[in-house]
Amino acid sequence: MKATFLLLFGFLLSLNVMSQTSAQSQIDAFIKEAQDFIAKKDYKQAQLSLQDAINNINILVAEDIAKSLPAEINGLKAESDGDVNTGAMGMVGGGFTITKRYAHPTNKDNTAEVQIMGNSPLLSTMNMALANPAMMGQDYKSVRVGSQRAIMKSEMQDFYDDNGNSHKARSSEIQIPLNQTLIKIDANGFASEQAELDFANKLDIPKLKTQLGE
Repeated sequence: MKATFLLLFGFLLSLNVMSQTSAQSQIDAFIKEAQDFIAKKDYKQAQLSLQDAINNINILVAEDIAKSLPAEINGLKAESDGDVNTGAMGMVGGGFTITKRYAHPTNKDNTAEVQIMGNSPLLSTMNMALANPAMMGQDYKSVRVGSQRAIMKSEMQDFYDDNGNSHKARSSEIQIPLNQTLIKIDANGFASEQAELDFANKLDIPKLKTQLGE
C-alpha cells in the first residue's frame, strides 16, 4: 500500500513538473517568435507574440497564487489547490479568475468560495461605491478586511439538512477591490459577521497584493 501511494504521489508530481516545463517552453517559444518578427521589422506581430508570452506568464502567476492560498481557514478545508480560469485573457482588458472553495468537514452549511479576478469590470463600480456610500445598494455596507476597505452584504437564507428540513443561516458576500484586482468571498453558514471577516483576514490580503503586483 505504501509503495503504491509513493508511486502515485511521484506520478502526480511528475505531471505537475511536466506542466510547468511545458508552459515555460511555450513562453520561450513566444519570445523567440517575437524576436524573429522584430528582426523582420514586423512590429505588430512581435507585439502580439509578446502578449501571448505575458498571458502565459500570468497563468503561471495565477496558479502559484491559487496554490499559496491557505489549505485550511478556521476549520474550513480547501477542496482543491484552486482553479484558474483564463477565458477572459483573449479579450481587451481581460484577466484571469482564481477560484478556491472551502467547506467545513462536519457542518455542511458552512462553506466559502474565494474568487480573485484580475482586471474585473466591477472594480470601478466598487471603488465609486466606497468613495460615495450613498451609491451602495440596499443591505450593502462598508467594512474593513485588515486595513483594506471592502463592501459587504449579508442576509438570512434557507438551508436544508439531509432530511429536507429547512432552517435559516447567514449568507454573505464580501468584495475587496484592489487597484487592478477584485477579491470576492461568498460565505455561507458562518455564525456572525465577525466570523466572516476573520475568515477574510486569514487570506492575508497584503501578501496577495504583493503576489499580484498591486
